[in-house]
Amino acid sequence: MKEKTLKSEKIKLILDDSRRLTGKSLLWDKPGAIIDVFVSGVDKNQVVERWLSCVQQLFNDVDWQTESSCYRVFEDGVSLAISAPLDALYAACELNEAAFQLTQNYLMAKQENEDYSFNNNEEYQAIVAQLKQIIADEVNPSLMHLIAMAKFNNTPYLVDDDEFSLGYGSTVQCWNINALPDPNNINWSQYHNIPLALVTGTNGKSTSVRIMSEIFKAAGKCCGVTSTDFIRVGDNIIDHGDYSGPSGARMLLRHQDAQVAILEVARGGILRRGLPIDHADAALITNVAEDHLGQYGINSVTALAQAKAVVAKALTKGTLVLNADDANLVALAPTLSATICWFSLSENNQILTHHKSQGGAICFVRQQMLIYCDLLGHESKIISVNDIPMTFNGAAKHNILNALGAIALAKSLDVSNNAITSALQSFSSNVDENPGRGNQFEIGNAKVIMDFAHNVHSMEAMVSTAENMTATHKLIMISHAGDRSDQEIINMTKSALKLKPALIVAAEIKEYLRCRKLGEISALITKTAIASGMEPNKVMFADDPCDGTNKIIAQLKEGDLALLMVLSDRDKVVELLKKQATK
Repeated sequence: MKEKTLKSEKIKLILDDSRRLTGKSLLWDKPGAIIDVFVSGVDKNQVVERWLSCVQQLFNDVDWQTESSCYRVFEDGVSLAISAPLDALYAACELNEAAFQLTQNYLMAKQENEDYSFNNNEEYQAIVAQLKQIIADEVNPSLMHLIAMAKFNNTPYLVDDDEFSLGYGSTVQCWNINALPDPNNINWSQYHNIPLALVTGTNGKSTSVRIMSEIFKAAGKCCGVTSTDFIRVGDNIIDHGDYSGPSGARMLLRHQDAQVAILEVARGGILRRGLPIDHADAALITNVAEDHLGQYGINSVTALAQAKAVVAKALTKGTLVLNADDANLVALAPTLSATICWFSLSENNQILTHHKSQGGAICFVRQQMLIYCDLLGHESKIISVNDIPMTFNGAAKHNILNALGAIALAKSLDVSNNAITSALQSFSSNVDENPGRGNQFEIGNAKVIMDFAHNVHSMEAMVSTAENMTATHKLIMISHAGDRSDQEIINMTKSALKLKPALIVAAEIKEYLRCRKLGEISALITKTAIASGMEPNKVMFADDPCDGTNKIIAQLKEGDLALLMVLSDRDKVVELLKKQATK
């Protein structure tokens, strides 16, 4: 018995996550269900082969013969997906998990040299009976008929667990999922789309959607945006929170006042549910850098780029705006079929020059002027770098890139040059227009910049900004979330130290310890700083971001510059800084 247990421990199949796919996703464009499985002790292809067999058997036995399956093998596991009717996605999760359990049972039995035939035993028949009942309880033929009719009439629709709706913005009409209308009584011509764009990337997403909102406001349109901070229509914030997934998109597109929609689409939302909508008029990928690796089978920056590029699947005719200064996007672009508009800090970027020679649209900087060049080669001088407040007179290179991406996206949506110029002139990185992103404060004769930098890429962007600004001394407060690896925390700290700060404050963020001990992250920051040459008395601890901010302010002198990386308690830090600024 002991030997048998030891043998069984050699194979490990760990179900990490099981979820519905409601939109176009990394694996394919079908609704259904997906599971992520960690695999060790057995060939991953063997796991896939057996799972495919189990899925097909279950499809046959629950009368889902028209459904299909696909998979993705990653470094330490596999992602296994099945398609399913949109009105049976919870049942699809159950079926997928059952197929995985049958696969697990088979492989464990095979390792023990035992016979395992699942499709004739009572346990299997009970599984099939239960799945059939779950499917029968979930199906909604009226819903599926309405969706088919909406597609036939080329009418935009949205569906969730509670509601079905037709049209976007002012034309939207909603029904309870259990009280759907007769399609024959619907005037399909009354429901319309609104201009819609998707924005994704590792950093700069929220800033980009907020710039786009300002651009459309200048163009006389009420623009709705979703982001990781809030959902807003025009100047009205509908709700605070992370609305970068499908629920935020539905809430915005169902808002009567929305005339344009700019949706921030985060990596997590794409991998958990797929795209929030099937069709968009344009999309922007700001950049791709190492962040949140190790989740949903995404273990490399290359895989992360592929996940973010899912937004291109929503573009049947629209333009995909890409950053030509990002090597990961340059490498990914040949695999994409969308019409691309490239942007870069340099007119002489080889990607831009080649793309322009092929008749493609580009956006770039020439002699401090941001310029858009259309498909016909016609150039439009949009605005000077120094006329864009968020660039800090050109010091914030990352915000010049954000402006370029926004210009290219706006032109892809046929916005006038005057509206774009006006918006970029008025948009500031203050706490009202772009909270948490490069917000600047004056305290005495010293400057303080607060930012949300939370990965190496964004940390380096803010350090680069500070390096380009003149100051007597430079101080920095940093903190990191506990779900980062030790190496990620070390790398982010080393990026901060490139500023050669006169003082570094390590602030605890207790709500983001995520299984780490109190003081553990600050100790790692301190160790890294001292090992990099910082004197121990130039490294301070803080109980939280507010305490850290007070410690920084206490050290500030005339002509100094402080960077505050604030991941939590942002509103409290803002109030503290505003109070100090008025003294």
